[in-house]
Amino acid sequence: MKQPLISIITVVFNREKTIEKALKSVINQTYNNIEYIVIDGGSTDKTVEIIKKYSDRIDFFESKKDDGMYYALNRGIEVAKGDLIGVCHSDDWLYNDDVIEKVAKMHCEQNSDVYYGSMVSFHNNTLSDELAPNEALENTIRKFYHPATFISKHAFNTFGTYNTKYKSASDYELLLRLKVNGCKFHQLQFPVCVMTQGTDDRVSANCYSHKEAFSFHKTHKTGNHFKYVYSYWYCSLNKFVKKIIGRT
Repeated sequence: MKQPLISIITVVFNREKTIEKALKSVINQTYNNIEYIVIDGGSTDKTVEIIKKYSDRIDFFESKKDDGMYYALNRGIEVAKGDLIGVCHSDDWLYNDDVIEKVAKMHCEQNSDVYYGSMVSFHNNTLSDELAPNEALENTIRKFYHPATFISKHAFNTFGTYNTKYKSASDYELLLRLKVNGCKFHQLQFPVCVMTQGTDDRVSANCYSHKEAFSFHKTHKTGNHFKYVYSYWYCSLNKFVKKIIGRT
């Protein structure tokens, strides 16, 4: 059986405390046909020093100032040669050492455009129960977990990469774009990654993503755009209340 090349991209900026765990989770995979791409945004702490310790296991490394995570991801996709492309964020790690092996096996069987799995969250030094995705939610795929998703190079070449117009929800827009254009999706029946929650500077840790979702749902004519007006104000009010409570 042919072993498909799987490209994994890690984008990072000033993550000296977490980057090594992310790197090791990819490097220690049992699957032997992985292309590992690391894009650093010009870190000023010890991040680059740590990455260079593993230079013999990294296929492509670049460190220079960029315009944010989605620009860096697009750079990684540009140089990637894999049949499938996945992401391991610098705060996160792959769930176990045979995740990519199982993804590759599934790709050989299904030959889909997008594979999406579950994840486990890590918050306050505690792992959550497995969080399952839900593709059927109003056909919006809002319950997909970006770090637990693999997309074919063919899909990127055909329908484009991350739209850098969106600063918080470009990953969601990309998956929605692939969905409405008829790409074949397949659910993985296992957890793919552990995602660190509670990191304030994650691009998803804000309410602006709801405004962006309104915009691209309207663009893609899903009929679901108005729900994000309400979700934006709910998110904003919730953050405001938590801020007030924190002061008391």
